[in-house]
Amino acid sequence: MIPNVDDRLASVIRALTEVILPHLPPEASLAQEQVQLAVGHLQILRAQIDSLPGYEREELADGRALGTALADCTGGVKTSAATSSLADAVEAQGEDGRTLLKDINVNVEALVRAVAADGDDDTRARLTSTILEHEQARAQKDRQWYAPFGFDTL
Repeated sequence: MIPNVDDRLASVIRALTEVILPHLPPEASLAQEQVQLAVGHLQILRAQIDSLPGYEREELADGRALGTALADCTGGVKTSAATSSLADAVEAQGEDGRTLLKDINVNVEALVRAVAADGDDDTRARLTSTILEHEQARAQKDRQWYAPFGFDTL
């Protein structure tokens, strides 16, 4: 029988806290800190694992919304090419939402660089406010996601 993911995470947490951490020498404070950090991350993963697919779908939807909001950026050759590449990334389909989101984010960054190089004045003026508006909403969702663990992402 292969243990489920929750049991496997619990086993790793137990090994770290009951076997490894107690056997670290007192002078190994950095190692102790890193074990505790790893345990904390594993506990968070364990608590969020069932909700993770929905969270990632929402992140991808937000990335696509930002990409769509930036679709009308205008300027020179660099801006036009970057806008086109971003549109392709927004429309891309596939099973792996993480890869799709990463591609959208890479293309948003490329668009920012392109607009800085040859975007028209209106696009330059709008770009920052559009990105900040979308990312403020995303940051609020992230704060809610991590709130149960005492983190504040701002």
